[in-house]
Amino acid sequence: MVINFIILFLMIAITSFFVASEFALVKIRRSKLEQLEKENVKNAKLALHVTHHLDNYLSASQLGITLTGLIIGWVGEGSVADLLEPVIGKLPFSSAISSTISVALGFILVTYIDVVIGELLPKSYSIVNTEKVVLFVVKPLHYFYKVMFPFIWVLNHSAAGLGKLLGVRLVSEGEETLSQEELTLVALNSYEKGELTKEEYHYLENVFEFDDTLAKDIQVDRTSMQVFEASETVKEAIKASIEQGHTRYPVILESKDNVLGYVTLPDLIKQSYKDDQLTVEHLIEEPIVTTETIPIKKLLTIMRKKGKHIAILKDEYGGTSGLVTIEDILEEIVGEIRDETDLDEALIAEQSDGSYIVSGKLTLDDFQRYFHVEIPEFEETNFTTLAGFASSRYKEINAGTIIEIGSFRFTVLEYQHAHIDYFKVETMERKTE
Repeated sequence: MVINFIILFLMIAITSFFVASEFALVKIRRSKLEQLEKENVKNAKLALHVTHHLDNYLSASQLGITLTGLIIGWVGEGSVADLLEPVIGKLPFSSAISSTISVALGFILVTYIDVVIGELLPKSYSIVNTEKVVLFVVKPLHYFYKVMFPFIWVLNHSAAGLGKLLGVRLVSEGEETLSQEELTLVALNSYEKGELTKEEYHYLENVFEFDDTLAKDIQVDRTSMQVFEASETVKEAIKASIEQGHTRYPVILESKDNVLGYVTLPDLIKQSYKDDQLTVEHLIEEPIVTTETIPIKKLLTIMRKKGKHIAILKDEYGGTSGLVTIEDILEEIVGEIRDETDLDEALIAEQSDGSYIVSGKLTLDDFQRYFHVEIPEFEETNFTTLAGFASSRYKEINAGTIIEIGSFRFTVLEYQHAHIDYFKVETMERKTE
């Protein structure tokens, strides 16, 4: 009986080894092992090899758990039942009932010990100490895999064949199968646990939304486009650019629907040393001209490939819809980028009465970030700016129109050419008081 108990606890210990191996291998990041290998950490190279053949080694762990479980059931229940039977036999039951109770209690006790010590404890430990466990178990697990390879091969191919017969595709444990929605949830969970800052979470969120954003969603619309007429001189253009604060301007011929190209401030300044009376049409560069419905991911690729910083967008009728710069596209990920050429006017200006004057160009993400709030309505829209969001939700807007969104009251201050320039923003609590 002593030998049986030694075998029992040895099998439970081996079970815990295989359970810890399984959870640690699933949780370990391959990038972390690559880093450890570069640092010449013992067993890191072998562990990296194992993660590249994860299915086979997980099968080895599962086979080990099954074999030890069978041995525990075979040896443990009878041994514990024999140990309990003399005690149970003193109770006022028949020998048959006492024997049945002893077997049942033996089964419960062995199962309890096996689950707690053999499975739950190693599982929790390996999840918390993943790297340490992987580096410890990988070598003996590798040897076990080599010895049991024929059995593992048969089991894996049997499972694959049965799955094929039933029309079920067996997904590899090592395959990356997370969808964009699942990755977003992972990022949100990491943010809620403090593993990501709010800014880092918003960066990831913006990246996930990047593929779905169209150029028309972030464009400077035609009514806001600041342009030069082809007949303007270099001197006039430099003066205007200093006042307006941009470095690139479309050049038009009489109408914004007829964009000839664009000029840059550095080229204007260089030309001014030679002849500042030359008209800007002689300095134009060919822009990218595309439809307003092009995804910004595709547009960014085109702009980088052609080395252009500005794109003119056309609507379905062939008219100019607006323009997009590389900076506009990058701001979809990192938020507003302000540099020394930007205008000094702030997108958000706090007033003495506690209200705010907010530009319609402010992005929804930047609004939420500034006021430390999350507004569900902003998450459900495809528009990126306050002006775009308000115009999409409320068709009849004029100066003085009041819009309530979340806990904020927006009053339209300036509305020109169907475009909202500024809002007055107040919190509902403040207004109520």
